[in-house]
Amino acid sequence: MKVRSGVKGIVIKNNSLLTIKKHDDKFEADYTLPGGGQEHGENLVEALQREFLEEVGCLIKVKQFVFLREYIGKNHHGNNLIDPKTHVVDHVFICEIVDEHNIGNGIAPDEDYIGIEWIPVTCLNEFRFFPKGLIKNIIEIANDEIPHGFYTGDIN
Repeated sequence: MKVRSGVKGIVIKNNSLLTIKKHDDKFEADYTLPGGGQEHGENLVEALQREFLEEVGCLIKVKQFVFLREYIGKNHHGNNLIDPKTHVVDHVFICEIVDEHNIGNGIAPDEDYIGIEWIPVTCLNEFRFFPKGLIKNIIEIANDEIPHGFYTGDIN
């Protein structure tokens, strides 16, 4: 299986994080950052803007790169969330919503999509939010402690 290039966006408003609420194979709710796979011919910004339109239904301004996160499925397969053959390198950016008019009405959401949900950053640990390894950093971003682009390693 090939390594897939992905993009994720962090949008924080009123100390809450914009998340995508999805159901797993047991129909339990998981929460993730908006984003997805980069398509051939797209740069990272274009990919993230497309993903936000598809999942969230809004235009965004991509402001700053903050993390490079890897997910190697075979190292996390005990949680049964994603195929163990999956290997994704996600480029994570801080984003700002430009137009909230259609927020929540994505034009092409994934099959497991339930909707969007704003979660207070201080409550992220109370949800099945992934990647859990970014929660501390997301709280720092909400407190205006912006990291300067670093590699998180293989986290879930």
